[in-house]
Amino acid sequence: MKYILLVLPFLLFGCKKPNTETKRVIEEPKAATKLPNGAVKGDFSGTKDTLYAYVKSVDTANETTIIGFEKEILPEISIPESIGAELKLLKLKNFRNDVLLVNAKLKDTNFNEYYLFVYKDSLWKQPVNRFDIHKSNMSDSLVPLKNNPKDSTQLLRYYSVFDMDKKSEKKYSWKLMQESIPVEN
Repeated sequence: MKYILLVLPFLLFGCKKPNTETKRVIEEPKAATKLPNGAVKGDFSGTKDTLYAYVKSVDTANETTIIGFEKEILPEISIPESIGAELKLLKLKNFRNDVLLVNAKLKDTNFNEYYLFVYKDSLWKQPVNRFDIHKSNMSDSLVPLKNNPKDSTQLLRYYSVFDMDKKSEKKYSWKLMQESIPVEN
């Protein structure tokens, strides 16, 4: 009992009143890098460093589109005979880094022209030739280039061919074809 009498005053006078005031700490978000319109982010160099690619300039007089990269770390890509482009990022089994698919805008709006670029040995290379798809063959769900599920060393690509059609009113049509193509690594 005598210990309680000794400890009780220490507890009553030794404890301070709890601080009821709380400081409000407002963290400001880090200034995120604003991406240019139509930009895509990817690991193009295979170093796990994500960079964005964007349409840097369009020269309609000379029909050339320039694709640029964040902080100009990677070399630019020049797309001839084009008046703009849409960019898409692809992850393909055959490449360890991300691949850039460019849908070049042409003066002839009836076609979509596609280029595939991979960054290798400090250069942009085209593992497959450019190809075109007619607008009558395009749909929202069509992926113009993808991995071949039957053969991992090849890609499937779609393209349009001119088809003489005696049964139709126009006597011709554009036929959507699919082919399996080897990849040049």
